[in-house]
Amino acid sequence: MNLCVVLVLFSTFSTNLEPIVRGIYINPYQASKKTYLENVFIKADSGLINAIVVDFKSDYGFLAYGSELEGAKEINAVKRYIDVDYLMENAAQHNVKVIARIVCFRDEYLAANNDYAILNDSGDAWLDSKGLAWTNPYKKEVRGYLLSITKEITKLGFKSIAFDYIRFPTDGELARIRLTDIDGSRYTPIVEFLKEVKDDLGDEVEIGVCCFGFAVWYSLKREGQDIEKMGEYIDVIYPMLYPSHFGRNFKREEDEYWRNYWIYFDSVREAKEKLPAHVRIIPFVQGFDLGTQSFDGEYLSSQFYGSLAGGADGFVIWNARGDYAISWSPLSWVRNSILRQSAQTSLNNRMKEAGQRYQNIGQVQLLAQAKTQKKNLTTRQIHSRIDNRPSRKTQIFYLDPVRP
Repeated sequence: MNLCVVLVLFSTFSTNLEPIVRGIYINPYQASKKTYLENVFIKADSGLINAIVVDFKSDYGFLAYGSELEGAKEINAVKRYIDVDYLMENAAQHNVKVIARIVCFRDEYLAANNDYAILNDSGDAWLDSKGLAWTNPYKKEVRGYLLSITKEITKLGFKSIAFDYIRFPTDGELARIRLTDIDGSRYTPIVEFLKEVKDDLGDEVEIGVCCFGFAVWYSLKREGQDIEKMGEYIDVIYPMLYPSHFGRNFKREEDEYWRNYWIYFDSVREAKEKLPAHVRIIPFVQGFDLGTQSFDGEYLSSQFYGSLAGGADGFVIWNARGDYAISWSPLSWVRNSILRQSAQTSLNNRMKEAGQRYQNIGQVQLLAQAKTQKKNLTTRQIHSRIDNRPSRKTQIFYLDPVRP
């Protein structure tokens, strides 16, 4: 067997590092198709991905699994798209982490009851620019409903949650909004909900929050998103750093590739400064062509490499349709880079353990490392969990020939 392959296998099973998340989003309609999921698991077997984000509570508010909650049944919010047993069993077989996405406060079903809805100046349910109703985060009953859904999903065996739309609305006739039961700033009910989840579930569940990309840079008073306030009660943050959603004056670079790269790199670094050390940072990557000049593998890879070079714990590609045809090639480039570093790390560890036999080699490596660290103190270099900054011309990395 090729020595490089042996080293890769050794490092894969011996490393103590948390795995770098490489995930994709799957909507409830695609999650209902076993042929689609089978193809996803084939990609996982090839090492391209190791996580999927699946809607358990959708953008419209319905529950995409066979919920037994009486409250959800009463409002006809149970749709049973997902075969929970199939998903859990196959995800385990293929070593895929399932992250249950729960859309919080945009909810057509619960907001049909005006007691729980955000109202307009006429006393009716306020509708956003897409004609969808929202629930009022200040209402304890609304937060209790979300908590009961979260607890049911965790009891089904899914231990990683991603709360999305965990905010107040931003699109539509905002001036017509009339909130009731106001208690504190808009940050208050958002943080209170996360605290309620944490107090109830403790360390049993990985609690994640999806936030606007700008929430990494500024606290968003209108939306109620402040990552520093939320950080105490979460384990993961999923910032949506889509380049199309930033103004063109933000991170102005000479071309699209490097603008994308620096948006992700600097945003991840900014998040690390503001969040507690235990919170993992896993950005959403733009897997759709909105506002792009050239939507191809490089558009995606620039986001991958910027995230990982900035110190992110992985990334999740977002495509609302679940179409990832363009994604597989750049994912293979990242996979090869990760395997390359894993192989080298494994070799270095074995050399240290062997002691005198590798003393001279180890000294050379330490000297080289010291020079690199000194250079990094004075220049804008990349400290990365992958091997180096990507080359725009050649992005397919191969394992170096190494010998013990």
